[in-house]
Amino acid sequence: MPITTLGDVYNQDLLASYMIEDPVEKTGFFQSGVLATNSIITELANGASNEIVVPFWNPISADVEPNYSNDVYTDVAAPRSVNTGTQKARVAYLNEGFGSADLVAELNNADPLQYVAGRLQNYWMRQAQRRTIATAVGIYNDNAANDGGDMIVDTNGRVISAVDFIDADATFGDHLDELGAYAMHSVVYNQLRKQQLIDFVRDADNNTMFATYNGKRVVVDDGMPVFGTGTSRTFLTIAFGPGAMGYGEGSPKNPLEYDRQPDRANGGGTETLWTRKTMILHPFGYQFTSDTITGNAVESNPMSASWSDLAVAANWDRVVDRKHVPMSFILSGMTEA
Repeated sequence: MPITTLGDVYNQDLLASYMIEDPVEKTGFFQSGVLATNSIITELANGASNEIVVPFWNPISADVEPNYSNDVYTDVAAPRSVNTGTQKARVAYLNEGFGSADLVAELNNADPLQYVAGRLQNYWMRQAQRRTIATAVGIYNDNAANDGGDMIVDTNGRVISAVDFIDADATFGDHLDELGAYAMHSVVYNQLRKQQLIDFVRDADNNTMFATYNGKRVVVDDGMPVFGTGTSRTFLTIAFGPGAMGYGEGSPKNPLEYDRQPDRANGGGTETLWTRKTMILHPFGYQFTSDTITGNAVESNPMSASWSDLAVAANWDRVVDRKHVPMSFILSGMTEA
């Protein structure tokens, strides 16, 4: 019986059906409101430039007294202006290919299409989560280097505690009630569980239990930054407010593409499925300066920021007051109090 290969069963519409639902919506970041699809960013992601300017409304200050009405006809009140600001962001043009030799498929008696297509959604979901974390690390590095660490609580190597969360929340000033989620390493998560600070809540469909701290969603990811080794390790925990990261997707010309090369594998044949995403993932209140763009470090003309580029302090510049940035950080360690 001849084997079924990717080329035999490849169907563009079938593969596209796996990608129609935005994979980012499956992440804890999106479900908690940290990642928020933005119509303006989405429109700009489909533009002709890889560097875009995202406008935003400046907050209306209540520090100025309002007008006081009277009955004097000649008194004329002057209206206040409503101002906007801008944030510069960068588009990421992403792709990945998944290849298979025909002989491998034959020996394993497996359908490569089913395996690959069933995992594309999860793959891009996790890529978006990695870019979210790398961006947050860049904001942390910029804050430590350029803004006096006014978004950071450092426990000096001590195990994280409830007091640290209170101190981190306090960096938001009178906007501290706008927090939506905490992202942390599993080590930090387990430290909090031992302190009985983690609760569990069912989702709206009553199907899945998810962890919360102080009523806020907890996202556990071992991709969170860890500094040092052994018992000297320190961990970065990040608090996010709703809409901390604006998200938008462009439309690649060929989001899914199949390539067959019959002469490869010494004539045994190979096939590759290429998947592409164009996305913008940008933190509110920051300019992305593009000071350092290396891409994957092997391309001749890097166009997109890599994870390491996103983490570079010099690539970020805060353009709003600290309390309007829906993000804070706790650096904690392994030493018991």
